[in-house]
Amino acid sequence: MRIRNATKRDKKIISDLYYRLHPVEEKESREKGLLVPIEKSKIKPIFLVAEENKKVVGFVWAHLIQYGLFKYGTIDEFFVKKEFRGKGVGSNLLKKSIKKLEKLNPKIILVGTEKENKEAIKLYQKVGFELGKRSLWFYWNPKKKPLK
Repeated sequence: MRIRNATKRDKKIISDLYYRLHPVEEKESREKGLLVPIEKSKIKPIFLVAEENKKVVGFVWAHLIQYGLFKYGTIDEFFVKKEFRGKGVGSNLLKKSIKKLEKLNPKIILVGTEKENKEAIKLYQKVGFELGKRSLWFYWNPKKKPLK
């Protein structure tokens, strides 16, 4: 398995994977929306894909947000094809995105999911995220502990 930066060539497959994550969105708006983070964003997102045998099997999209003096990272979108789950693909995507975010010196890194998504919750905790006390957001304090 290989983790690499997404490119414009990945637009179609990422759009298809994104549709599995958000099936309500129309294809045209998905593909146009994905072009922004890959090509033109001013916030310089981290957009990574996981490849197995030269085929994209997952992706993660993260970025840094500056709010006054406070900087925090957020993992916005994250998806791995069902047949590749439980094989380290998701963990590796998350770890690589966290390492890239840590270089930007955030106070914390956030990732959110639905409370029913037990699989994602288990993965986030396995990687080292902790559940927030007042929300369903998981947080990561890069200064507090290393990656698991």
